[in-house]
Amino acid sequence: MNSRGCARTLSCAALVAGLAAVLGGCAHPRVVTAITSSRDQIKFLYVEGSDQGVIKCSVGADGALSQCRNIAVSLEE
Repeated sequence: MNSRGCARTLSCAALVAGLAAVLGGCAHPRVVTAITSSRDQIKFLYVEGSDQGVIKCSVGADGALSQCRNIAVSLEE
């Protein structure tokens, strides 16, 4: 590879790394820590950074989730 191609590759790599830092560098992943379910509903307990919450969904006859919504909770240690 010549020096021009190498410089272009490094520029592209720097651009991709910069975009990744801007778009996702500060975002916290949402991690599901527990799941509970009954016949027609399922709840996911999640942690996202220092935030915690519950997402409640209805479960259809075919297992498809619908009507998902956040439920406000405050979990204490």
